Amino acid sequence: MNHTNYKILVVDDHPIVVDGIRNLLIQQTHTTCATATNVQELDRKLRSDTFDLCILDLEIPGRNYLALIRQLRRLYPEGKILIYTMHEESWVIAQLAMLHIDGAVSKHSSTAELITAVQFIQDGEKYFDACFTPLAEVYETSENAVTPKHTLLSKREKEVLDCLAKGLNTSEIARTLLLSINTVQTYRKRLMHKLDARNVAELIHKGEKHL
Repeated sequence: MNHTNYKILVVDDHPIVVDGIRNLLIQQTHTTCATATNVQELDRKLRSDTFDLCILDLEIPGRNYLALIRQLRRLYPEGKILIYTMHEESWVIAQLAMLHIDGAVSKHSSTAELITAVQFIQDGEKYFDACFTPLAEVYETSENAVTPKHTLLSKREKEVLDCLAKGLNTSEIARTLLLSINTVQTYRKRLMHKLDARNVAELIHKGEKHL
């Protein structure tokens, strides 16, 4: 995917959190980042610009997060939504499972996890960290109702697989594909799972037909 001028909107009512996320994101290649810390700022940004990805906290005073997600879907049907929250309660997960989101990361996770999520979503995939495994299972079940489980590899998974076949290690793959090391490691785990491989040699062998 072409990431040129990939526009991200970060919505969180804590300015320190917003600034920290923005500083992380603008280090990524061809990424711009706008922010909103309250409903008024958010409405102005939504009226004046469009965004490829919205990173959204669930606690925005003056706006219910369920209503906000639905609003974002109406305004940007092709845009992506990544939830970044401290709330990991089962009732929150149940509500999010009924909405069309593209990922969720806990604020208790490392910042590397957030960058990994953004990179996955930029590549057209969904990403849920370990705290939101039930959500990942919901979306996987939904997708597998249409696509047979583990039969298709994404474009990025094929690129990682091709690099492995060429003998590149994780750091070399990260530099080649302009990804974080954590993201490459996650792709490797996904490939091992999808192709039911026990080691890299078996992964490359089983993956030949996908390249």
